[in-house]
Amino acid sequence: MAENDLSLIVPAERNVREEIRTQTRFYFSLNKTFPPVSYDRLAMLADELIALNGWDQTYKAFIMVCSGNEIWRPVVGPIPFERRMLLLPQCLRNSKMCKAQEDALGLLCCDCGNCSISGFLQEADKLGYLTIVTEGTTIATRLVESGKVDAIIGIGCLEVLQKIFYSVNRYSVPAIGVPLLTCGCMDTTADTEWINEEIHYFTSVNHYPLLNINRLKEKTASLFTLQQVNDLLELKDSLSDNIIREILLSDGKRIRPLLVAIAYEAFCKEPDTGVFKHLAMSVECFHKASLIHDDIEDGDELRYGKETLHKKYGIPVAINTGDLLIGEGYRLISKCDLEPQALKKCLTIISCGHQLMSIGQGNELITRRNGKILSLKETFDIFEAKTAAAFRVSLLTGAVAGNADVKSLELLDQFSSLTGIAYQLKDDLEDITENTDGYPVRNPSAIISVIAEEAGREEKIILAQALKNSDMVKLMELIRTFPVEERINSMIGEFLQKADDCLGKLQNIPLKLALHEVVGKTFKQFF
Repeated sequence: MAENDLSLIVPAERNVREEIRTQTRFYFSLNKTFPPVSYDRLAMLADELIALNGWDQTYKAFIMVCSGNEIWRPVVGPIPFERRMLLLPQCLRNSKMCKAQEDALGLLCCDCGNCSISGFLQEADKLGYLTIVTEGTTIATRLVESGKVDAIIGIGCLEVLQKIFYSVNRYSVPAIGVPLLTCGCMDTTADTEWINEEIHYFTSVNHYPLLNINRLKEKTASLFTLQQVNDLLELKDSLSDNIIREILLSDGKRIRPLLVAIAYEAFCKEPDTGVFKHLAMSVECFHKASLIHDDIEDGDELRYGKETLHKKYGIPVAINTGDLLIGEGYRLISKCDLEPQALKKCLTIISCGHQLMSIGQGNELITRRNGKILSLKETFDIFEAKTAAAFRVSLLTGAVAGNADVKSLELLDQFSSLTGIAYQLKDDLEDITENTDGYPVRNPSAIISVIAEEAGREEKIILAQALKNSDMVKLMELIRTFPVEERINSMIGEFLQKADDCLGKLQNIPLKLALHEVVGKTFKQFF
């Protein structure tokens, strides 16, 4: 059943609502289902519950909400109240007697007592909740994206709860929803007892301690200060040391050290700060080295809006600096206080990743030199060797250092491959959708491969000539002629779905939720 076909009906009788909630909770106590689950999966679970209990099919949307609540409940329960948000709809107010004003965030309740809103807000405020009274989901979505809350208790009509579902599921934010009893734009009613129950729900039993991505980002960013870089890399005042400082303190997203932090803390019961610092700085050294060498090989003159290293200091100095960073990366790993077997595994992962990335880069350069146009499979092989390998090294070294099990390592390996290819597809797509400086699309690229698959003999000749001459005008004409954006968007969706299926098999729930959040924020336009 498509979501638009659902009857957005809440049972009017309280005993019916309670029966559905009780039986749903009992079902999930016997059938453990780990969050997050997709909309389609929730629909299937609701169908199963309807069949088991003989419930009215028109209550399916309501049952989906109840199912989602029970799936998320073990995660929401231990989250401190001060890390939760209570989201209330403005339509609960008494439209005839309400004296509240509004600001950019929503309704400013004045506690007049003419509706239930003030009572809910008072209870939530006493507990420490962040509270918002607003219509729609825009503000809630922004707060979710910002990482200011770890869980949401959302009150709204089934249609609004449906919209909120996509926002919170994209970022894997634990959420409990309570549907309004009546719908409409004003003077709606709600199940007061149910809302108060959810506001006060708390358990000290924490089977799934969440990984706070914002905290881990801050922890990762704190490594890239002058003092930390000097200490970890044992830098002095030589000319080469000064350049290393410049490179490591330059701009960057720090995605790779963040992935190390996520995997390490997800598996390690007692994370060691020294181990984390050495692992995270190591992968960033490898990354910066690869960028320096790539910039030379690609002839790029700008990186992060500034002169590339070889443009500023010359190619010999840049090559040497890249080599020095690679050596530093291996030295940092060797100094990690890990068990010998774990250290050996980390070094194996990194050296294999180093080898694979070099092979991928070599294949890309030779392809470009020969003017060969690759098939999509051949292009994906290069993506796998370059981008996916970098993600794999970061996740697997963190996981191995944290003593991850073999099955989890296999799943992280697959996840890295799928998201790495999706990331590079996204990057290629942005070359034609966000590039405003007329810079030519480089071969090999998914864009080139898609055109080659779609084009006839004459168009392929034009394509080859456009690439040879860096003729962006001709290339853009071909891009507009064939469904390039549509194909690449579709492929990104397919790889992300496979990555989601892969994460679904992970038993480490904090890691699963954290990686869902990273994927959601990285690829948010594709959800």
